[in-house]
Amino acid sequence: MRKFTLILFLLLSGCKNGNNESHNEHIPVTKIDKTPELIQELKDQPTIDDQFSILYDKFEPILDRSDSLTGPDENADGIRDDIEAFIDALEVTEPVRKALKQDAKQTQENLYHDFSEKNDANIDKAIEISDKFLSVIACKKFVGIPVDDRINTSRTIEALTYNTKSRTMAYLTYNHLLDGSVSISLPAEEEYCE
Repeated sequence: MRKFTLILFLLLSGCKNGNNESHNEHIPVTKIDKTPELIQELKDQPTIDDQFSILYDKFEPILDRSDSLTGPDENADGIRDDIEAFIDALEVTEPVRKALKQDAKQTQENLYHDFSEKNDANIDKAIEISDKFLSVIACKKFVGIPVDDRINTSRTIEALTYNTKSRTMAYLTYNHLLDGSVSISLPAEEEYCE
């Protein structure tokens, strides 16, 4: 229930009215300062998603809520800088961190495209982007993330990514193009990890 509440709060807190002046403020961040106390608190958590909850609780103000759909990405790796800072702060192995970054990159990719028209080209592009999530699932399984944590970390990354009304609306437009599409899961193999 705690995770559901966090995800719901993340989605709702990000969807503020554009008239709120603080809505357009952005505190640029590329790194979260990891004190020994924070490191220990993160290590004490039973799941990766619980670590995300700790980081969100302490560093929520750094999340980008600008009018930009994609937000800042200084190193042009396809992951918004604030979300990358959250992932970099986690106490996880590098293969797990890379799998989470792959998830964040895939989650954000639809924001780089205009899906406002429902046509064959947009449907094909939406399915192409969506199919990449199959590799994310296979990779997360391959690196040993337990199934519940695979699901919950993906939901948290989704909530962090679509944290404004315009981002949420863009995601919903993209997601509607996937109606009726089917996919087949991939085996948990290293080849699906970026």
